[in-house]
Amino acid sequence: MTCCYCRQDKKLIKAHIIPEGFFRRLREEQNPPKMLTNTPGKYPKTMPIGVYDKNILCDECEKIFGVWDEYAQQLLTDEPLHGETILDGTQCIGWRVTEYDYTRLKLFFISLLWRGSVSKQDFYRKVNLGSFEEKAKELIVQKNPGTSEEFGVTLAKFDHPLSSAMLDPHPEKFSRVNYYRFYIASYVAYIKVDKRKAPEPLSDFLLKEGQPLIIIGRNFTNSAELQLMHSIVKK
Repeated sequence: MTCCYCRQDKKLIKAHIIPEGFFRRLREEQNPPKMLTNTPGKYPKTMPIGVYDKNILCDECEKIFGVWDEYAQQLLTDEPLHGETILDGTQCIGWRVTEYDYTRLKLFFISLLWRGSVSKQDFYRKVNLGSFEEKAKELIVQKNPGTSEEFGVTLAKFDHPLSSAMLDPHPEKFSRVNYYRFYIASYVAYIKVDKRKAPEPLSDFLLKEGQPLIIIGRNFTNSAELQLMHSIVKK
């Protein structure tokens, strides 16, 4: 089959988009994670190694993304690596990370977008970059993270153990600017897919080269995500 990256006819592999390591955090003792759905006619299924697509990448091209995937897994742990907690009194409202690699982290998020867009896997069905797909690939080929506004990333993190459960990525708008939201274990990445500038307050926390990474703290107990997860489990 044809590899979506090198466009050559090669044997394709089971390629993860969100890296397998993030799905491992969903395990409970020996029980593998399950994919639940509220789509009529579809049923829960076990996913021991997470969500993968065996129709997008050959082994050689998968290794290109592996460098960025590995770095993201090392940095975005249960507590961000080298992260300093930002407190409002005794309440955690975020984290500041001064020691991190902007290029590797930004390319990880761009690669999530591109792989999700080319995938036909049901979990990523809502990701479609359209005319931005070629631009994302161009940056990946060049190993160029782009400016802070190109596929601009704002990162948040939930504060509850149950928040490692992941919803499927989907498009949304902030002040009419187009974004995709990816859930990565307890983290939430808001990735801009638009030529217009990031709106406030997302622009205040953009991933920027030479600047500390600020991760916004979010309360999981009062979130819309928890209510949606309850609904899915009940169905």
